[in-house]
Amino acid sequence: MKKTNPFVTTSGDYLSVLLSLWLPRYGWLVVTPILICGVLGAVFDERLMLVALMLLFIVVPMLMSFLYTYYMLTPEARRAVVRKVVEIDEGRSIRLTYLPDEKSEDTEKRSKRMLLPIAQNEDVEPPMPALPIPAPENIDWSEVLGVKYTSRFTVYILRGQRLTFLLIPHSAIKSVEKAVADSEG
Repeated sequence: MKKTNPFVTTSGDYLSVLLSLWLPRYGWLVVTPILICGVLGAVFDERLMLVALMLLFIVVPMLMSFLYTYYMLTPEARRAVVRKVVEIDEGRSIRLTYLPDEKSEDTEKRSKRMLLPIAQNEDVEPPMPALPIPAPENIDWSEVLGVKYTSRFTVYILRGQRLTFLLIPHSAIKSVEKAVADSEG
């Protein structure tokens, strides 16, 4: 059984892994029309080169925004970027234990310390409430379709209607394994 240190992945990390999984599957649907228009434009009519450029600079960014809204604004994406500890029992389950955000705790403590006694009156606006911490979650191993290793992450690809996955930074796993080895040695 592996247990990670508390970690957070950013939405940028999530998007980059999403693209690395999405492009091999569906990237040809984007590249093929651009290449066809480019080749036909070079051979027959230069105006088709403009169509290829329009596809590249107008349609592809719109497709990227669609990917963002379709995949990144889901509960699964939030699950991936919330601070957590992961316990992996290979062949059985993955347990996600969500933790409060370190930054919000530090900011709240710092703001309480920095208030002057005069400014502690009721006229000071209360801080925005933090988002609730999700309950711990178990993912049965039968939901794991595969494991992919990138340069920075171990990616557990999960079964679902959409392309869902769990990112675990190598640094969170290695530091735990190193701490266990140091304590045994």
